[in-house]
Parts: sequence; structure tokens; C-alpha cells
Amino acid sequence: MLDSEEFEENQRGNTEQRRTMIKQWAEYIRTHGDEEWSRQQNKLINSQLQSVNDLAETGDTDPVQFANVRDRLQDPESGT
Repeated sequence: MLDSEEFEENQRGNTEQRRTMIKQWAEYIRTHGDEEWSRQQNKLINSQLQSVNDLAETGDTDPVQFANVRDRLQDPESGT
């Protein structure tokens, strides 16, 4: 188990890593066209959805719950 100093150091490291990644992503967006980075984000999201669908097929996740969340994300104005 981590003591408080180790925990705080770990948290600082995680925060710095996140900040670095955010700065890199912001720079990438500034230097690449919308179509390019949008296409890459689309690939990432589609692969995540495919992974969840695969998990649902093998029974490793609840397909009904996944479908409800998916539908809410596709129609955020539904309010459900």
C-alpha cells in the first residue's frame, strides 16, 4: 500500500502526464485539418464500440445496458 507521500507523488505524475497529453492533442488539432483528426477520432470510437459489442456477444457485459447508453449518446436530446 502507498503511503501518503507516495500517493501524492503518484498523483502529481498522473496530472503532469495528462497535461502533457492534452497539450500534445491541442497542438495536433491546431496543425492538422479537421477531416484528418476527425477521421482518427472516428476510428478510435468505432473500435471502442466494436470491443463492447464483442464483449456483449460473449456475455462479458450487459447488452441491454450497453444499448441504452449507446442510444442516449446517439440522441443526447432525448433526455433519458
